[in-house]
Amino acid sequence: MTREEIYNEMKESLGSVFGFFEVLDDTQLGPMWEKIKKTFLSDMSLGLKDNALAAVAASYASECTH
Repeated sequence: MTREEIYNEMKESLGSVFGFFEVLDDTQLGPMWEKIKKTFLSDMSLGLKDNALAAVAASYASECTH
């Protein structure tokens, strides 16, 4: 997928493209988006808001700088 296609998919799924995706280079963006989809968007039983909060908590816990 191209960067534009990934961004379009993100906008459809999340409503926008989060800033930390914009700092990734093209070789990192695709795999990261696939991990996000698999981890946080595959099971929507909690809802998008709670899944997003879990993602923020996980990035904080792992000391993500982006």
